[in-house]
Amino acid sequence: MELIDSHIHLDDDRFNSDRAELVKSAQTAGISRFIVPAVSVNRFPAVLKTAKEYDSVSYTLGLHPYYINEHSGTDLEFLAQSLHGSGAVGVGECGLDYYLKDLDRDKQKLVFEAQVVLAKHFNLPLVLHVRGAIDEVFKTLKKHNYFNAMMHSFNGSVEQAKQIIAKGVYLGFGPAVCNPNAHKLKKLIEYVPIECMVLETDAPDQPFFDKSGQRNLPIDLLRVNQDIAAIKKVKPMILAEQTTTNVNQLFNL
Repeated sequence: MELIDSHIHLDDDRFNSDRAELVKSAQTAGISRFIVPAVSVNRFPAVLKTAKEYDSVSYTLGLHPYYINEHSGTDLEFLAQSLHGSGAVGVGECGLDYYLKDLDRDKQKLVFEAQVVLAKHFNLPLVLHVRGAIDEVFKTLKKHNYFNAMMHSFNGSVEQAKQIIAKGVYLGFGPAVCNPNAHKLKKLIEYVPIECMVLETDAPDQPFFDKSGQRNLPIDLLRVNQDIAAIKKVKPMILAEQTTTNVNQLFNL
């Protein structure tokens, strides 16, 4: 079985002590590739270093809305320069976060829209953060008629999913689906075809419901695959094959 983690922060400092061991154990278990998104220009060096050290790592470069107060106009210029011939397979993690109320929404929109323009210019897929802002992010994609993208950690409604996947955008699902109380999310996954899904751990963040306070690990993608396969009533091997194909197509791997 071959799996690809479509969203994992392997560059995170919380992996500094055992990164090589964790990557090796995940690969031994069948997780062949990791897509590592940068979240700010300060993280670009760490992401590039991680990709250089591990052949199994592909990376994207972007400016995350969490850090909107740190991003500047020069950061966008640096992002554009960094994308040019850098080997990045996508733009992101970028998007909008309306869940956290102290983040400047107007600035978020400006920085996000600039990254959509860059992605379209370089013909690269977008890795989208859509927390509390699915409709607004989708509206921006429609404005620029650019749907080469994945919405990471998707937790919207079936109606939202229907409109989004109709445009060819992939939906990312991770550890939240493993929570037995995630009834709405499980109903959503029942609806979304596996041809429109990508799997993720978002490690080391988004801990499993039964591992509060602990890191997510690269090998945890197996658990995500197992649980989603059970919901979809397909064999884990089938889900792994299809989502691997989806990630390869999205990121042109």
